Amino acid sequence: MKSFSTYLKLKEKWTIPQFIDSLFEVYDIQYDNLNLQQKRIVEDYFDIYQYPQDQSVVIHLYHRMEYIYNEKDGGLCIHNEGYQKGYRYIDYLLTHQLIQTSRIPISDSPIAIDMDHCQQVMQWLETYENLPIVYINYEQVVDPDYLARQLRGIAHVMYETSYDVSLWMKEHCQLIPQQSRVILYYLNHDYKAYRFFKKESQDQLQQRILHHLSLYLKQRRYGTSYDFHSLQKRYLEELKNHAQDYEEETVYQLDQEMEKLENEKIKYSELISQLENEVELLKMQNEMLEEQMSLQNQYGLLNKGDIQEYYQGEQKDILLNMLEDDVKKKTVGNLDMSILEDILQQNAKDGIREEYLNCILKALISSYDIYKLKSYGITIKDEKNKHPIAMFFDNPRYQSTLSSTPSDQNACRQIYRQFRKYFF
Repeated sequence: MKSFSTYLKLKEKWTIPQFIDSLFEVYDIQYDNLNLQQKRIVEDYFDIYQYPQDQSVVIHLYHRMEYIYNEKDGGLCIHNEGYQKGYRYIDYLLTHQLIQTSRIPISDSPIAIDMDHCQQVMQWLETYENLPIVYINYEQVVDPDYLARQLRGIAHVMYETSYDVSLWMKEHCQLIPQQSRVILYYLNHDYKAYRFFKKESQDQLQQRILHHLSLYLKQRRYGTSYDFHSLQKRYLEELKNHAQDYEEETVYQLDQEMEKLENEKIKYSELISQLENEVELLKMQNEMLEEQMSLQNQYGLLNKGDIQEYYQGEQKDILLNMLEDDVKKKTVGNLDMSILEDILQQNAKDGIREEYLNCILKALISSYDIYKLKSYGITIKDEKNKHPIAMFFDNPRYQSTLSSTPSDQNACRQIYRQFRKYFF
């Protein structure tokens, strides 16, 4: 296998310096001048990361191999990404018999299953192990010795020695499918059975088994103490918590002060907005009063109706708009047309209507709050499960149903156009 991942336990629980000595000796790496008191060491051919809190060390060799050793339980996790010398350290551990075996021996040779050992093998299959198991039936459609060499220290390889063994195992062990030739047992009690594909050779079947096992091992997780990213994350969190222990009170006080300033900012922003709206309204009311005073001594062409005006010149602007429509559409004779054109020329619109609308638009865009338009005579009535209804000075002749409350400037302008159409 070019790429693999495995977990082994050493017979002796080495210290981290002892493990580094052993690993570097196997790969002929010189490190005389290294300071192993440092938590992070980066060199051309290797990187070392130490995590004292977890009693783990992570070593990257040649940017292709990762070794994670935990001195607390003597566990060793190895990840190899296609490096041709990736088996060298496993071979060293096997040769010197440094690997701890709980029940199934770890070796570069396959385990032969005869009638005397059927019961024991069945127990192995039914009980969780640290390494996967490749089980080959008596027909041996794949080479047990080849697979054992390829999977040394990575998986156990077993093969049946006879037809009688195969019959006994299939009769007594529910984990062996009847028609299978090779079975790959994973560590979660799941398994995958193999048979020849059409026109598939022995070597192709063997490579298919190795490929599936490689994919499975890449996804395997060994716990926080054997996961480089988890160790890094925990280390950073510990640094953060350590800093917070010294600065917790200061950070709390700063947060309180910032929250206080933010609340004051919001308060004064709302007050400024309210005052700006009141100033605009007072300006408009002042202009309306000045206009009324200037018109007191002038002759009026028509008397106002009894219906209340909601802004200065509302009735006048309505009449002038109607006259403009008649002139544009030429709905009257030539003599009447001249009279209407002369009236329009002599009577300019008050302009209060556009100023009033501009104030409403500014108030909408500045706050996105339609309920703040009450100072302009626009009130909102909400009914459960219904759209809000806007009414101008509580007059039913001036009301409009809104689709929703505004959430951005486009929605504000849409509501403004709706008010302009139905209220003005």
